[in-house]
Amino acid sequence: MRYFIGSSVIIATLAIAAAQPAAAQQKPEEALKMRQGLMQAVRMNFGPIGAWLQGKGDLPADAAAKAENVAAIAKMAPMAWAKGTESLSGANTKPEAFGSADFAKGWAMMGEAAVKLQAAAASGNADATKMAAADVGKACKGCHDNFRKE
Repeated sequence: MRYFIGSSVIIATLAIAAAQPAAAQQKPEEALKMRQGLMQAVRMNFGPIGAWLQGKGDLPADAAAKAENVAAIAKMAPMAWAKGTESLSGANTKPEAFGSADFAKGWAMMGEAAVKLQAAAASGNADATKMAAADVGKACKGCHDNFRKE
């Protein structure tokens, strides 16, 4: 399982490098599907950790790998919020996010927090893991508060 997750992250990283030039050529509907998929991947990876943080379960045994996945997603996510996709039906992002330095900074903050969460979870230190997980949650909440439609 660990090999599969590590391989998945390597493949995702390579896909990021290959996809960046293609992102400029993608159709707006494809960008929307991409960001919806990325948000689902964040939920699948951080959701169990967030539940643990709220006292709703145990820390997943693969928390470090899940945090590594979130960090990889944070690196590729901004390209899914390309200009020209602001007003698509089904989009949950406020138009001011598109091209915003603050929006890009939010993803960078989430990625940095996820890297710290990965290290904390790998160390086995529950207190450090809780603090790092809370920082990931704060980064998520910050963007949702500022850039997500009601």
